[in-house]
Formats: sequence, structure tokens, C-alpha cells
Amino acid sequence: MTTRSISKTMKTLGFIGCCWLVGGCASTSISNKPISIAPAEGVILRGMHSASPTIRAAAVESASQLPSPSAVKALTAALTDRSSAVRFTACIVIGNLRLRAFQSRLMQMYPNSGQRVKAGIIYALARLGDEQYVGQLATLLHSKNPTVRANAAMVLGRLGDPSAIGLLRTDSADSIHAVRLAVTSALARLGYHRAISSIIALSYSRYAIDHLAALNTSRSLNTPLAANVLLNGLHDPLPAGQLIAARGLGQRGSEQGEKIARHYARSSDPSYRVLAALALGWIPDGNNADRLVHMLHDPSEKVRIAAAAGLLHLYHLAKLGEAYNSPQMN
Repeated sequence: MTTRSISKTMKTLGFIGCCWLVGGCASTSISNKPISIAPAEGVILRGMHSASPTIRAAAVESASQLPSPSAVKALTAALTDRSSAVRFTACIVIGNLRLRAFQSRLMQMYPNSGQRVKAGIIYALARLGDEQYVGQLATLLHSKNPTVRANAAMVLGRLGDPSAIGLLRTDSADSIHAVRLAVTSALARLGYHRAISSIIALSYSRYAIDHLAALNTSRSLNTPLAANVLLNGLHDPLPAGQLIAARGLGQRGSEQGEKIARHYARSSDPSYRVLAALALGWIPDGNNADRLVHMLHDPSEKVRIAAAAGLLHLYHLAKLGEAYNSPQMN
């Protein structure tokens, strides 16, 4: 498979998209070296004004790591962005952060929002305790637009209600492969064993779109089988697979993928540098912060955004470490 086709596959799967938001368990061990977040904050806020909607969406996702005033400012602007993908991403971030200040604004947006954004609004409102529109996700799952169907499936998986399993199972035979992957991923997140088994099987697929999606989903599954998928992923034939696995293991507090992430941080391919920056952001080592600071000046805008997100995440890990090691905790 060529570098160009791998990059296209990664974009299809949303690696410069909502997958940045998928979290996991984090280590709180990090160097005592202070991390300055001002340069990273500047990179993300500048990214909000990019001509590329993909970059703007990535900047919005990364804004979830910003100090509260900057995050609120960025998300407020994103909700009126001309791109539906950016508006949808803003809604997901608002829901993840449970930012109650946006509740009335989301209520006003819902009636006139297109289907591509509605699933995000439903998610954000549900996370804020207002579930009146959750039933509309069933309608969105049957939209003629495959992006809408995939968004609805993703939201159902993220809301974490096992009662959605039956609804999602009826759509697991969607005619569009990317939608079927989104449905399978959502079912796995909800704990449906057959879907988890499918994810494990897909991790061995010879098709990049399948096994990279399986690795990415495994990052959010809290099962030993998923951890084994990630460990195997460190030996994936594709650099993208190795880097997704490195990040997933970092989310579990393991530094086993650090060497891989450091290596591809110097890659000539910006797509690999993006994934390397995201992986380094989950591996709490003082030198990784220095590497990410250096990557803030990368010639690729998408790499700079990823490096900023990674650096901000290391900053938050350091703060968690300080709190964990404080006298009050001991």
C-alpha cells in the first residue's frame, strides 16, 4: 500500500478528527521539568482560523485541553463555523467537557441544524442531562447520508447506554463499509461481545481501513483482549498501525511504544508525524515535551496542531502527578 493511500485511509477513519477525543487510562509519572503551554495554546487558536476545515476541526478537538476561558472562546466560534464537520466536532467536545454554559445555545441550534450536526447536539445535550432528543438518533441511523449514519452510530457508542445495542445491531449490515465499521466500533464500546470479537478479528485484516480502525477502537476498550491487540500493533506492517498502538498503550500507562513514536516524529510523512505527536502526548517523559515543543514549528499545520494537543496533554498529566504526590494525597 502506498503512503498516499495510507494517508487517505487514515483520513477516512478520522485520525485527524474525532478519534483525537478518545481517552483512556493515563500514567501520572512525569518529569518535574515545568511545561509551558502558551506556545501550544497559540498554535491551536491560530488553527481555528485555518482555510482547511480538517485543520479547524482538529484545532477544535485540541481546544478541549486548553484552559477554560480559551476553550470556551474557541468552541463558541466553532459552533458558527461554515463547516458542518467543525460544528459537529465542537458539539462532541462540549459534551465531553459537560460545558453547561452552552446548553441554551445548543437548544437554539437544534431545530435548524442539518442532520450532520444534529447527532453532535444530541450527544452534548444528553451529556448535560437533557435526553429529550436521544430517540432521534434512530432516525439519523437511517439517513440517506452515510456520514450522518456514522455520526449517529458513534454518538450512540459514546453515550454508553447498552439499550442501544439492539438498535445498532439492525444497522450492522449497512451498505457502506465505513458505516459498518462505525457501528461495529460503537457496539464494541457498549460491551457487545460479538462486536468486540469482530474488532479483534479485524485487527488481523490485510485491508488497512479495517485493521487500523480495529486498532483505533481498541484504544477505548477496557479489556485484556484489546490490550493484546495494541501490543501486537507495535509490530504492525504499517507505521500508522504501530503509532496508533503506541498511543493506545500510552493511554494505559505503558511506555512500550515510545521508541516507535520518537522514530516517526522525524518521519518525512506528515501523517506519521501527526500520529507520533499524539502518541508522545500520552507518554509522560520530560524529553517528550521537548520533542513536542520542537514539533510546534513543523512545516505541516496538521502536525503543529497534533504537537500542541500532545504537549497540552503532557501538561495535564504533570498536574495530575503533582496532585497525586501532594502531601494531602499522602
